[in-house]
Amino acid sequence: CVGVEPIGTEYAFLDGVAEIVSASDYAPRESDRMVVVDCGDFSRIPEGMRGHAQKRIGFCIDHHKSNAGFAPLRLIEPTASSSAELVLSVLESGAFPVTRAAAEALWVGVVTDTGRFSYSCTSPETLRAAARLVECGARFDEINDRVFGQFDIKRLRLQKRLLDSLEVSAEGRVSLVSLGPADYAAENCTYADSDNFVDIARSVRGAIVSVFLRQVKEGAPINISLRTKPPFDAAEICAAWGGGGHERAAGASIDGSFEEIREKIRRELEAIVSP
Repeated sequence: CVGVEPIGTEYAFLDGVAEIVSASDYAPRESDRMVVVDCGDFSRIPEGMRGHAQKRIGFCIDHHKSNAGFAPLRLIEPTASSSAELVLSVLESGAFPVTRAAAEALWVGVVTDTGRFSYSCTSPETLRAAARLVECGARFDEINDRVFGQFDIKRLRLQKRLLDSLEVSAEGRVSLVSLGPADYAAENCTYADSDNFVDIARSVRGAIVSVFLRQVKEGAPINISLRTKPPFDAAEICAAWGGGGHERAAGASIDGSFEEIREKIRRELEAIVSP
């Protein structure tokens, strides 16, 4: 199993996480075949893996509406809450056993993508899938505490820096937070330490478009995480920056000066929400 992005320490307790190989360490073998999960666009596959992926991708499981279908076989369902919900359906359709370890990993996928069942992507089928995972032995109370209730002190200090960056504009309709290379270096943090920080911007009362910008190292692409409320479509907004995703949650990556990109994104979002 190859991980495209770094995995946060809050997931280290899950069975099998230690066996995941980072994309930079992956050494392709001629016999390898690839099943791509939760990847909305071929460009999200790391550049060093793309040559092998073009020849070896056999199946894609995804729930991003921006997915154009780059695999020969694919299960793409934008109405699903998460790719984890789709993986469960594949396992059940094939009569494969869902072990406790598998159920707990899938539970994490479901609860993180649905914001603990609080986002609009949560459907009756999502809740039924969650119930089946509990029936398979998922220890949801322990998992939720580990994922959402326990953090390293360095992450909390990084979150303080994030709060200091908070900017609200367009009469409260746009909220923006950001972290640059100096912030990550000062707290000895990585990309994974700032997972879900966009929720800080999203929590501002009155904000209908919320964005988190992060650049871990100088010269690295600037990652954009966007959240919206009706009538604004996050995937459509991010498409203009070369990204994509879902109606209420999307992302993109842009090269350039951190401060200049921050100002550019802020101005463009203000223009989008202006009457």
